[in-house]
Amino acid sequence: MEILIPGLILVALMVYASTRIKKTAALAYEPETVETEDFVIQKPAGFLTVIGGDPRFAFESYSKEYGGETAPDFRKATAHITVHNAGSQPRGTDADDKIVSDVSKKFGGRSYRVTEARRTVRDVDFKVFRKSGETNGHIVRLEIVVLNETTDEFLRNIESMLQSFELK
Repeated sequence: MEILIPGLILVALMVYASTRIKKTAALAYEPETVETEDFVIQKPAGFLTVIGGDPRFAFESYSKEYGGETAPDFRKATAHITVHNAGSQPRGTDADDKIVSDVSKKFGGRSYRVTEARRTVRDVDFKVFRKSGETNGHIVRLEIVVLNETTDEFLRNIESMLQSFELK
């Protein structure tokens, strides 16, 4: 009996802690707005924002899900934003990307360059979406890489993320 009561208390504390951890982890994949001095972007549900990741990126995010049987080593999508001085132009495309569309558009009074390309890595096909513009003497570029084989719903989330990206 002397061991039973502390044991029950310990089990109750473990269940409580486990529940809190699961709730906190689930919240990380909820939609959120990320805002810096140069840009604002809406991260869709199912994506995790990387904190303290690659220092080359002002924003980095990836999908919770992987590509399944056809691409088990790749996430369904990754996204990152780079910020460069206006004098040091970021590289427009990767050498192997095949440009599908390249247009200049105006959103909210600002000019953006929006491109769509195709990329193949280790026999896996991807769609690459980029949106870039200039603000505060910086060129800010969003790049979203998505598995080519994905659902329309997932692509709608990617499109909303691309559209939500705005410069300040």
